[in-house]
Amino acid sequence: RPIVKLIVKMVNPQLNSKNKKSTRMLDPFCGSCGFLIESFKNILETGKVKTKDVPLLQRSFFHGYEKKSLPYLVGLMNCILHELITPNVERRNSLNNNIMTFTSEEKFDYVLTNPPFGGVENKQIQQNFPIKHSATELLALQQVMRRLKINGKCGIVVPDGLLSQGLGYGKVKKELLENYNVHTIISLPPGVFANVTASGQGPKTSLIFFDKSGKTKKIWYYELEPKGGKRYSKANPISEVDLVDCYEKWKKKSVSSNSWIYTIDDIVEKEFDLSAQNPNKEKQRVYEDPNEV
Repeated sequence: RPIVKLIVKMVNPQLNSKNKKSTRMLDPFCGSCGFLIESFKNILETGKVKTKDVPLLQRSFFHGYEKKSLPYLVGLMNCILHELITPNVERRNSLNNNIMTFTSEEKFDYVLTNPPFGGVENKQIQQNFPIKHSATELLALQQVMRRLKINGKCGIVVPDGLLSQGLGYGKVKKELLENYNVHTIISLPPGVFANVTASGQGPKTSLIFFDKSGKTKKIWYYELEPKGGKRYSKANPISEVDLVDCYEKWKKKSVSSNSWIYTIDDIVEKEFDLSAQNPNKEKQRVYEDPNEV
């Protein structure tokens, strides 16, 4: 939940009803609808929602897709319990859409999501994507990219392997950097998602934030580390307090011992490897004398 709240705060989806059509938000892998609910709360807390805007907020702004029946039902119930009474949540596999033929009605101003990791899709599903691959996380990233309107904003959770791998992964990342403004990547330590796994620490993940406003010029990185050297786990979960430093530094794009900036030239030189490799740690590394080794 703290990660969901951080993503919502950073993307800051807002209802804009000045136009004939209001802004809209999508979570194409919505599960229990955490992103929809936290965004709903965030909008209400701004205090700018007028009475005439309530129907738009309740009926038009929020959209979600969920493949599995039980999470779909849990998500609907969760929305209703948090007073989001009529969200547009549908039970469907969003990867089953041909992303190369999306119309303007199928694109959104905001996309916030935590897609499935480690799954595989068959060749029939892969035909829906320009860069065909069986990995669900890579297909999900392509889906999210094509779902954004011009100037649309996205916050997405991805496994670290997506950031570092080449081949098909590299082609998608190249398109992402050339056609979207990737402005922030936050590296999370192991154990952050321990509470959603049957055993172990869960996947090592990162958060990517980008918008459809032009190509990437530079990326602000932040490396989150547990305080006191303790590892995150089910018994020691991440808290909102642990993310305060990240959010405050992100607002100013501050450079520090755990935050840095890479230019697009740096990324190209690394062959589109977007993984968080803290340059400050490289400088601090002290090697033993070769004779002692």
